[in-house]
Amino acid sequence: MTKDEKKRNLILKDPNIYKGLFILAIPLMLNNFIKTIHDVIDMYFVSEIPGFSADAVSSISLTFPVVFTFISLGIGLSAAGTALISQHVGSGQMEQAKKYATNLVILSLIAGIILNVFSYIGAPLIMRLMGTEGFVFENSVKYLQIRSFELPVVFLFFAFTSIRQSSGDTVTPVIYGVITMIVNIILSPILISTLGFGVAGAAYATLFANVVIMPLGLLQLFRSKSGVTIAWKYLKLDAFVSSKIINTAVPAALGQAFTAIGFAVMNGIIVSYGVQTVAAFSVGNRLSSLILHPIMAIGGVLAAYLGQNIGNQNIERAKESFKKAMILSVGLMVVGSALILNFREFFASFFIKDDPVALALTAEYMFFLLIGLPLMAVFQTFMGTFNGTGNTKFTFILTITRLWILRVPLVFFFKYFTDLGSSGIWYAMLASNLIIAFVGLFLYSKVDFKPKVSIERTA
Repeated sequence: MTKDEKKRNLILKDPNIYKGLFILAIPLMLNNFIKTIHDVIDMYFVSEIPGFSADAVSSISLTFPVVFTFISLGIGLSAAGTALISQHVGSGQMEQAKKYATNLVILSLIAGIILNVFSYIGAPLIMRLMGTEGFVFENSVKYLQIRSFELPVVFLFFAFTSIRQSSGDTVTPVIYGVITMIVNIILSPILISTLGFGVAGAAYATLFANVVIMPLGLLQLFRSKSGVTIAWKYLKLDAFVSSKIINTAVPAALGQAFTAIGFAVMNGIIVSYGVQTVAAFSVGNRLSSLILHPIMAIGGVLAAYLGQNIGNQNIERAKESFKKAMILSVGLMVVGSALILNFREFFASFFIKDDPVALALTAEYMFFLLIGLPLMAVFQTFMGTFNGTGNTKFTFILTITRLWILRVPLVFFFKYFTDLGSSGIWYAMLASNLIIAFVGLFLYSKVDFKPKVSIERTA
């Protein structure tokens, strides 16, 4: 049995679904962990800038929703690719899978280049609209402009990950992630501290670390002996295939984009509470994201699981995969949050060194984040399900409802109609995560588990 046959058998036939989800999720957990470590490394070294610890951390954290807005299209394309390519793989239509994969790479590169230009030119206006000024404004603009040149490469890597994941390869992206992290670890202290680039040094280190691995990824996409590859003969965009990818990608991309914009609006409110609250929000999110890696990985694997089983017309197994992924994700988050809860201030102190107010706010924020992690497990499982079944319109509804209909209005309410102060932000986030679980359950009842591509059974 070949490597591809073993992965296909694991996803389509192995009776122990828990085992399959866990085996395929472990590499993705490591990959997500590596990405966060990459961000934490940047935050750690910029926090060492004398006298500007909280301001430097804020300069990076405030760019996050902006960067995320730009990469949302890449995430949407990746979600569409996973759904459509995995359904072709599940049905045994490997040539069609190759055609979709090639078109996905081209679309991703074009989108990345366009957004690179827009991000670079628009950075000063965007950061000023977010209410930044002084040290934070100057450094956040530099950081955003430098990292804008990552976008074409990041979009290609999203496509690469989607293509490999669709055929059950969750290991290769981890290898590239490790290379990226090692390069970033080496360069960050040199550029930030030794050469004195400060916050900009973190951006240069991240840019170079991402760019250096892309030639290897492209080479593998063309020449890999396993999994789905891309082909020269399909490099000219196919109108039908491209439109299918775009139509599936748009709802997921819009959902991510509006989510990022919503976080930018929230950041604008958070800035109004002061730099200590911004630092608390940033550090708390980074630390809690470390615990979120398992459920994000399971959600990503679930998308490929569902896609292949739907393509194989094995609907009952697809539904059972959803149920077991939900149980596994919620269980992991209950355990993870319980283990970290009493040590949250200790971990926060690694990043907030010279501001006791910011440290106290971080510990408070992390309490609400940690008790809400099981709800995040529910949310991520629904997201993986909607993406994997190709129902990206439900992904859009879920993300928009959580942020724009629930969280942002609640944040405004707590700010202007209560005296809770920054604690109102934490209450709003927890409440929105609770309510959205019921919205997700309702949307799940509408999923039809039907293929979103033309299935011709060949295997």
